[in-house]
Amino acid sequence: MKRGVVLCLGLGLPLLASAGHGLMNAFGDIEWLPSPGRTPDQWSYPLDAWQEQMQITLAPAGAERVTRCLRIAREKIAEAEAMVKREQVAATAVASRAYGDALARTVASIAQAAAGERPRLREQLAKALLEHQYIVSVDYLDLPRASRTALAAIVDDASRHYAAVRALLPSAVVAAAFFREEEVRWSWEMAQRADQQNL
Repeated sequence: MKRGVVLCLGLGLPLLASAGHGLMNAFGDIEWLPSPGRTPDQWSYPLDAWQEQMQITLAPAGAERVTRCLRIAREKIAEAEAMVKREQVAATAVASRAYGDALARTVASIAQAAAGERPRLREQLAKALLEHQYIVSVDYLDLPRASRTALAAIVDDASRHYAAVRALLPSAVVAAAFFREEEVRWSWEMAQRADQQNL
């Protein structure tokens, strides 16, 4: 976290803009990533993927299935970050694709839910997608510079899905997400600027 403040000063950014690094923070209440568990560099990873698919398939349609999909998506981010730490770019890409698959399953699960459930489930997905982008952007600066750019695929996937679900949300919900959206945008811009300046 301290590195983010130092980097903020080094990039010539206002210190108060360092939301997410201990100052003004719209994400103070989020749960961080779980342990990665099995990772793509392990022989048993395909078995883990099969078990996760079964968990989704066997979950009751609606809220429980969506929650399981989003839990698996968070695990995929943890796996991807673990691979970045080990500087295994190909394995990071495997986890990133699995993250995208988990998001696609989430969207499909929402579509299969009862019509009355869908608005709340879309809000749940939107909230999770902002959190995913924020977590990656904050962790990014503490990861190895040579391999961390592989995480851009996760941010891109989350951003694309967020834009799609945001278009379906009531205007009041979109307005309430404004500060989180801005913090995600700023935090990811700072991460990208660090790459551009080889920091």
